[in-house]
This record gives sequence, structure tokens and C-alpha cells, in this order.
Amino acid sequence: MSEKKTVEGLKPKEKKEMLENVKSREIVQTIMDYGVSQHQIKKIIEFLAMELEERDIMVEVCKALSDNPESDSMKTNIEI
Repeated sequence: MSEKKTVEGLKPKEKKEMLENVKSREIVQTIMDYGVSQHQIKKIIEFLAMELEERDIMVEVCKALSDNPESDSMKTNIEI
């Protein structure tokens, strides 16, 4: 017999978290529907990381993206 949790069986905090996760996944799917490239996905992740309140996590995410050897070849120079 498989154990499935129903939404009704969740605590209010768990239910809220699950609904937030569903909404987050829908946002990701909307972004993916645009047909974004791998470079664009990385930039979106970087931009979202910069919005985090937890600075340590933001730094680690940005560092992980910049440590990627592919990221050097994808940097763009924009002159204003």
C-alpha cells in the first residue's frame, strides 16, 4: 500500500509551502516556454540570486555560476 499525502492531510505550513513550490514551478515553466538558451537560464538564476535576502546564499550561487568554465566564453561586453 503506497502512502500518499493529500492536501487535506497537510499542516497549514506544509500546505502553504507546497502551493508556493507549485507556483515557483509554474514560473519556471513560463520562462522555459520562451525558449531560453542555457546562457539565458544562467543569467536568470544570477539575477534571481541577487534578489535573495540571504547574502551568503546569493554569493554562493553567483560564485558557482562564475566558476563554470563555460561562463567565461559566454560573457558579453556592452558599451554604453
